[in-house]
Amino acid sequence: MAIQFKTLESTEIPELLEVFNSAFSDYALPMRMEEAIFIRKLFIEGVSLGFSAGAFDGDKLVGFILHGLDEFNGEKRVFNAATGVVQSHRGQRLAEQMYNYILPVLKAQGYRHHQLEVLNGNIKAERAYEKVGFRKSRDLFGYEGTVAPQIIPAVEIKEVKYLDWIKVQSFWDVQPAWQNHTPTVQRTMKDQKIIAAYVEGNLAGYLVYDTVNGRSKQFAVKKEYRRQGIGTALLANVTQALGKVNFVNYDDNDKGAKAFFDALGLKPNYHLHEMTLVYS
Repeated sequence: MAIQFKTLESTEIPELLEVFNSAFSDYALPMRMEEAIFIRKLFIEGVSLGFSAGAFDGDKLVGFILHGLDEFNGEKRVFNAATGVVQSHRGQRLAEQMYNYILPVLKAQGYRHHQLEVLNGNIKAERAYEKVGFRKSRDLFGYEGTVAPQIIPAVEIKEVKYLDWIKVQSFWDVQPAWQNHTPTVQRTMKDQKIIAAYVEGNLAGYLVYDTVNGRSKQFAVKKEYRRQGIGTALLANVTQALGKVNFVNYDDNDKGAKAFFDALGLKPNYHLHEMTLVYS
């Protein structure tokens, strides 16, 4: 029977999770999720099953592309939260065919900016995405390590419940990856902890981390307050709370942050390529 392609809006979560875990069981970074964590991933990343693609062999799901939808600065954007094909159906260009099916659907709804992430070294996946029209746009790294306690008399570090999300964008040197961007963080604020640094009552830097998985989502120090130990103090606070710092998907274009992490002894633990496809 020929493979059929359709959206996933009628696919039940348990079936989708079973195929997800099967597809990623032999991945270079193996993933296996429990249902609650999987549902949380779908919610956090804005996944819409009605705009996600599935490959079906008869009634059986054998491949998928999970698409998150959001809007940044008035532009409707799509993020590939996961692509997977079960082992028995690989080698049939299903990822490429799923994209050929779903891209016109998304374009008709005004979604012209698409992005995804592929693990460095996954050449087959890169080639498949390039055939669809994706091109590498930046490199993303994970960082992990511990930072010793720091006491800086002029700096007050404290937990806060609120940030002016527009204001803190002026602290950034690079844009966060999809999983770390403000709309994604805001979807689960009840699970996020905000650590802020103040100098003479002025916000000088901040860090946001996820209390469920311990991942640091956003981290920035205002330019005029850099090289004063504020970033180190923030990371030391996270180390004290969680036992370690765990950054996900940090833009390699931020050379200052890269040098800073290296000086603190944080080590890269994975490398992704972000790829984009933008229609005119």
